[in-house]
Amino acid sequence: MKMIVGIPYSGCPYKSEVPVTREDEAIAFAVGVVLGGGECSVFMDNSGLANCVNVIATLLKPYDIKIPMEVKVRHEPEHHRFMGSITEPLMRLLGYETSNRKDNE
Repeated sequence: MKMIVGIPYSGCPYKSEVPVTREDEAIAFAVGVVLGGGECSVFMDNSGLANCVNVIATLLKPYDIKIPMEVKVRHEPEHHRFMGSITEPLMRLLGYETSNRKDNE
């Protein structure tokens, strides 16, 4: 059974199966599921990705732990603009493939 965990954002189509308070906590939970033999993916918006860079760089990448992530790129309101502009390059730098998917797809 595949689980999904994350932090809801406005217009989020997902509901976290386990309550978490931060995006890096969602990744840590997903790691536990995967190491226990299960499957788990993580969802967040792009501002939450900034909270996860350290756990991705120091846990997922060195130990080759694969956690699928869906990151909603937001450019509005104003406080999302800068992070929205660097999300896709940051994801590629961290070794993730990116795709441009519309909300209604």
